[in-house]
Amino acid sequence: MLKILLYLTLSVTALLLGSCGTQESGRVVYSGGAPDSEASVEERGALPASDPFIRQRILADMLYEARIAYEDNRLMLPAGNNAYDKFREVLDIEPENTVAMQGIRDIVYRYVELADAAIQVGQFDNAESYLSRARRVGVEWDVIDKADRRLAQAREVKMDVFTLNAEALSDRSLDMMVLLGEIGQQIRDQEATFLINARTDEEGRWIYKVMREAVGGYRLRGNIAIDNDPSIQIVVPST
Repeated sequence: MLKILLYLTLSVTALLLGSCGTQESGRVVYSGGAPDSEASVEERGALPASDPFIRQRILADMLYEARIAYEDNRLMLPAGNNAYDKFREVLDIEPENTVAMQGIRDIVYRYVELADAAIQVGQFDNAESYLSRARRVGVEWDVIDKADRRLAQAREVKMDVFTLNAEALSDRSLDMMVLLGEIGQQIRDQEATFLINARTDEEGRWIYKVMREAVGGYRLRGNIAIDNDPSIQIVVPST
């Protein structure tokens, strides 16, 4: 009887020890397995798209960069660092983003504004280039079509080009001042617009000053551009 009790006692002890060993082993495996790994992924923020707050912050940053590019007139160039590409990136993530969609339309309006400014001073090729880029955006076709018609009408308008002698211009000679005065009077009498092509901004401002003084301070409408070959373009409006 004593032997039987001793045998049972040893058997129960062995079972208990074996059971304890299995639980420890299981605990070690579990602590290094998937549950802890999943927790660490969440802590690192590897799934930001699942967090609406983080998602909106990312989109807000992207929209800010797009607007900065727009204000800097980086509308479609340079590649990868322009307003159009950045607005499109937002729409790839959130197709119904109203701010990005308006930004795309604003790019078209800006190109049309640039085209109209070029038309006013007779830079028709530049105007066509701006409208060509606006078409690539693919929205606001009616706005672009109206600008196209304005460009077509402007191409029929008379334009006079006066080449300015570079040396006489540098010397600011009397003959040059007389010529500029005559050009200013023509611009005033024909209610024309002008584009001064000068080698420097200071030179362009001097040309405009001489022309304006020749017409008694009458406000001449035009622009100044930098060019190695000085000249004045006059655009005479159609009657």
